[in-house]
Amino acid sequence: MSDTNGSTGEDAKKKYAPPNAASNPPKKEWRHHFENSNTTLPVPWWFNALSVAKFHDLPLHSSDVFISSGVKMGTTWMNKIVISLLHEYDTNGQLIDEAIQSRPNIPGRLGQTYPEGMYPTRSDHDTDPLHLFDRIPNGRMTHSKLFGNFVLDDIVNQPQPRIFTTHLFGKGMLPKELFDTNDSQGKGKFIIVLRNLKDSMCSLHNFRGLPYDDWHGNQHGPGTYARYLMSNEDTPNAFGSAFEWIKVNNEVIQSIGNERSMVVYYESLILDFDNQLRRINNFLELGELSNAKANAIKEACALQSMQSAGARYSYTTRKGGIGKWSQHDVAPLSTEQWKEFDRVFNVVLNDVEIAEPLRFFQYESVPGLPERTLDECDLETDYRSWSPYLLVMLRDGMIVPDPYYRLNREKKASHLEGGGRDCMTEFKYNKPDLSFDECNSDGSPRYHLFVSESCPLSSSVSATRTLIGLERVISMDVADGDSGAGLVFMNGCSCAPWKGDNNENGGAPFWLYSVYQLSDPSVSTRITAPVLWDTVTQTIVSNDAWEILRLMSNFAEQQSVLIYNDVLGVIPIEGLCPAGEMELIESVYSDLSSSIFNIETLGNDILSGRADAADIRHAVQRMSDKLKELNGLLEDKRFLMGANLTGVDVVLAMFLFRFDACYIPLFGLADLGPIL
Repeated sequence: MSDTNGSTGEDAKKKYAPPNAASNPPKKEWRHHFENSNTTLPVPWWFNALSVAKFHDLPLHSSDVFISSGVKMGTTWMNKIVISLLHEYDTNGQLIDEAIQSRPNIPGRLGQTYPEGMYPTRSDHDTDPLHLFDRIPNGRMTHSKLFGNFVLDDIVNQPQPRIFTTHLFGKGMLPKELFDTNDSQGKGKFIIVLRNLKDSMCSLHNFRGLPYDDWHGNQHGPGTYARYLMSNEDTPNAFGSAFEWIKVNNEVIQSIGNERSMVVYYESLILDFDNQLRRINNFLELGELSNAKANAIKEACALQSMQSAGARYSYTTRKGGIGKWSQHDVAPLSTEQWKEFDRVFNVVLNDVEIAEPLRFFQYESVPGLPERTLDECDLETDYRSWSPYLLVMLRDGMIVPDPYYRLNREKKASHLEGGGRDCMTEFKYNKPDLSFDECNSDGSPRYHLFVSESCPLSSSVSATRTLIGLERVISMDVADGDSGAGLVFMNGCSCAPWKGDNNENGGAPFWLYSVYQLSDPSVSTRITAPVLWDTVTQTIVSNDAWEILRLMSNFAEQQSVLIYNDVLGVIPIEGLCPAGEMELIESVYSDLSSSIFNIETLGNDILSGRADAADIRHAVQRMSDKLKELNGLLEDKRFLMGANLTGVDVVLAMFLFRFDACYIPLFGLADLGPIL
């Protein structure tokens, strides 16, 4: 077969890969049956059954570190990162002399050395009893280029903490001492590296040249696309289906537990290497990571640095990157083919926890973006006709579908098992006062609000800012709506550090999840508004609406300025939450929170049909009784607390405004209304 190919686009510039390269599937006669997992899979030409058995029975140390990743998901990169943290750099960011001198003699230091790719002993390596080196031309030399002149004994006897990097997966293939038994606790730490499977497929397709069966198949095979979507039973790809590889390793993570296992996502390493490096450092329990060491490792682990270092890195690293799958010259696949890819993902990996963050990176564009900005909407705008999407949250800093709510095509919410509001992390200031009159060097306010007018609690914060005249000391952005990436500001963000990004990126939207991620890169939380943001410390002050309202009110009280509102008249100098009445105000707020302010949670339980009917009737009756009580209370006075407007009035108003127009028709609560 000719070395050149007849492809178009980026592929037209490339030659076909050698038959033994990973982009070409291994021969059928190389398949291996893993007895401990009762699984038969295709394996590469260098796969060594003798070492796989010894690896499974390997005695472990508590300090051992195991890195398992799928094919073309970042194995080499993670291996380099962990070695750098454990063995090669001191706190001053200097290479340790002993580490430099020992690099050629220790497995993994200059490239990959998979346990499943080595002979157990030097004698076995020299005699080649399995005839592995005869499977391809120049097999022994090629094996040395890939893995160095090492054997499994060298990997086992490396300096502690030992590092093992492998494509093997599942309890039946990994060392059995990793896992707890009735008689002993598991040993070692386990790191899984995952990558968007669409990019992984493209990287595999291009690895060391093109596969002979190309993208769409020919006389040489079914093609990269079809092979990648096949199940373990059908695919000829080495180590089987990437989808099923993830599913099985999800069970490994659950079995080992969070203290000894972690998942690192390739995309997170690219987008936020600094924080991911510290996360890995903390998982390995290495103490505080100095800036000097972190910077040195970041430079050493850059793709260009690794490839220019020579050694064996050039055989296993490519271009990296995120989202290249969506470029037609990289992957000449149709929209329907990508939809089928998504379907297979959903069938195999639906509700597989470690796979959920991959969904976001498999979107060509964020689903469910508002079709109009908020300013372009009016009372006739019906968002229910817009594109559907899954509601999302952040888990360990990654965007995942929210386990509590999911939207179907009718935009109705469903209540899923395993999730709930208890999984939401709140950011609290926990102090009574905050000085809002501080400015940045450019004169812009130090503090900034992100709000969503679709949320009554968030609306109460923006209304309070206006009522007590804080527009000039607290800047604000209002979300245009929700989307498959959370709350979005279609025209960008107006505060630091994101101000101007939308201009540089051609008017790109800004998502609220970026605020949460910058404040805490490993946060697990719902992406809610309001958010009070400190542009100086670049952290979230609070995302609790009631606390933000009180902070603004207390600041206004300290300024001793009379605020005049055209409708409400003079707002007392004590503000909306006067200190002398706070205990009573808090009591009223708490009462309303449990009876009226939880209307949206109740509504979603009604729509889902999964809440107990008796519980729903009880909650609806309590809400009805409270609304009648409020109606009677407000017949004789203008506000809940008497003559003066308080923060509770503001919050209550935001909910009542929504009852007739939204809650009653959407949740089927006609017996409650009309309210206004």
